[in-house]
Amino acid sequence: MRRILAVLLGFSLLAVPSAFAHAQAAAYAEITSVEAQGFPQISALMNIYDANGRFVDGLTPASVTAYEDGQPRPVDDVTQSEVPVQLVVAVNPGPGLAVRDANAVPRFTRAVETLSQWVNSQPADSKDDLSLVSLSGSLITHANVKDWFVSLDSFKPDFRNTTPNLQTLSIALDTVSAATPQPGMKRAILFITPHMDDPNIDNTIAPLIQRALEARVRVFVWFVDAEAYFPTASANAFKSLALQTSGSFFVFSGREVFPDLNIDLAPLRQVYTLTYTSSLSTTGEHALGMDVETSQGTIHAPEQTFSVDIQPPNPIFISPPLQILRQPPADDPYNDEVLLPARQNIEIIVEFPDGHPRALKRTTLYVDGQIMDENTSEPFETFAWDLSAYEIGGQHEIIVNAEDTLGLQKSSMGIPVTVTVIQPPRGIQALLARYRSYLVLGAIGLAGIALLTILLVGRSGGELFKKRREKRKRFEDPVTQPIPVLTELSDHRSSAAKRSKTAPRRGAWLQVAPRAPRRPEAPAYLYRLTNGGEPASVLPIPVLEKDLTFGTDPVQCIRVLDDPSISPLHARIKQTPEGGFVIYDHGSVAGTWVNYEPVTREGRHLAHGDRIHFGQLLYRFDLNQPAAEPELKIISKRSAS
Repeated sequence: MRRILAVLLGFSLLAVPSAFAHAQAAAYAEITSVEAQGFPQISALMNIYDANGRFVDGLTPASVTAYEDGQPRPVDDVTQSEVPVQLVVAVNPGPGLAVRDANAVPRFTRAVETLSQWVNSQPADSKDDLSLVSLSGSLITHANVKDWFVSLDSFKPDFRNTTPNLQTLSIALDTVSAATPQPGMKRAILFITPHMDDPNIDNTIAPLIQRALEARVRVFVWFVDAEAYFPTASANAFKSLALQTSGSFFVFSGREVFPDLNIDLAPLRQVYTLTYTSSLSTTGEHALGMDVETSQGTIHAPEQTFSVDIQPPNPIFISPPLQILRQPPADDPYNDEVLLPARQNIEIIVEFPDGHPRALKRTTLYVDGQIMDENTSEPFETFAWDLSAYEIGGQHEIIVNAEDTLGLQKSSMGIPVTVTVIQPPRGIQALLARYRSYLVLGAIGLAGIALLTILLVGRSGGELFKKRREKRKRFEDPVTQPIPVLTELSDHRSSAAKRSKTAPRRGAWLQVAPRAPRRPEAPAYLYRLTNGGEPASVLPIPVLEKDLTFGTDPVQCIRVLDDPSISPLHARIKQTPEGGFVIYDHGSVAGTWVNYEPVTREGRHLAHGDRIHFGQLLYRFDLNQPAAEPELKIISKRSAS
């Protein structure tokens, strides 16, 4: 009767695997993690398994399509690589593990020997994460292979006096569900257990199977017990656990050979890394799904959410010019056609506040709201500001705008830039100064020609010169020179001659050329000084006018000063009704200074001996009749007393 029941149970057990195989006859793919740190490059780890639980090899970018927020994106790269495994060995103590074979070796010891061989086959740099649990809890967690085996080898529970239960499997699921130390690692449990006498084991193990499925944990069961317990309900439940989680089920009575754990864990050591270029332009949560084309058809990987911070690029000026001075060339200060500089280079840097540097589409320089220069290719950080159109000084605002390949753009803060334009001097003096060298050469040439003419005609014309000299001498001698008679006499002189009743003598009235009126003396003078304070060899400027203006423009100014530092209308000196003098500055670029202090538009009174700077030109102001300084009187201390 017992044999009949065992046969019936065996047939029922044989029917179970096919049922479970049907439950697992579906391939699946999953995205385990999404990394957006390298945005706009997004990378994801993906697993894909066939219906037999084998890892699908040989994927290419063409066989995978990424769906970003439901929008398809081509995959740039697919890489298959190895990853460590997170393994928890759960020992469920029971009398079946303590039974010895013909050599007096317990069944559990045989299992430990097999695990020892597996440990010795692992590379020295293995990154596998191993834990050991039992009914009493965790014995060692998240250790390397060597340390883990030391703990397993020293594990000596009282198998004969312990009743096995599912508490060990529950602790193993808690341990393996912890975060993996490396992205992409798979989880597995090696459950070493004897049979259990729980009549309700199917209902008890069902929640644990569900937990393993949700956590994608593969469970490998080593059922270690006598052959008589192979067809029991607990063996059937453990087999269901292994097959539903894509693990394996192995029975050991003492004569069988334990499976190679490397073969069981091999499908868990592979992972795909997929990379694609994102088209996202908003910050927040996003979803990523995958479709994989395989020989078994299209396999869809459910969406995995990820977050990314996306901000527009931020352009920043590098040492922008706050002032630009345009003036004639230094070697040609009277050039009225060329002002330098003709262009101003502007440099920027572009930062990405979201920490995701990416390519730029364009950068644009705006001056007063108008596009001045634009870059649509490298380099994006340099601009050329054309200054040729600025012939009048003024203030301008520069702004730079940057746009990345995602279409995000941002403008910088406006920077005010003052452009100062110094026009060259104009008028006769400027013309003479500009062509001074040519005029000097011309004068020298003319003098040479005149000297040559004198030398050539000197001898032949000597007599002529001699006669002319004697004739001139007679005219110069008051005794011999003729006295011309006035041809027209005034009425009162004619009347006087008539009254004298005598004819006027020849030469009685002489015609004398009128003298030029003498120029009045100025009340004050400006004496030009050198940079060392010494008088310069030029005539002083008399201050005769009530309002005397100075500058380079002869139309606006009475006194034209020839120097690049002088403005067209630079300054003026006015006489006050009281006879004093006040100097004013007319907003000149280089300024007007008295005794090294700037003069404002409100003006400043001048005193005898004051030193005046018109730009770089230095003058001394002297009154024609300065006030007498009071004499110093020395009073003797003795006489005072």
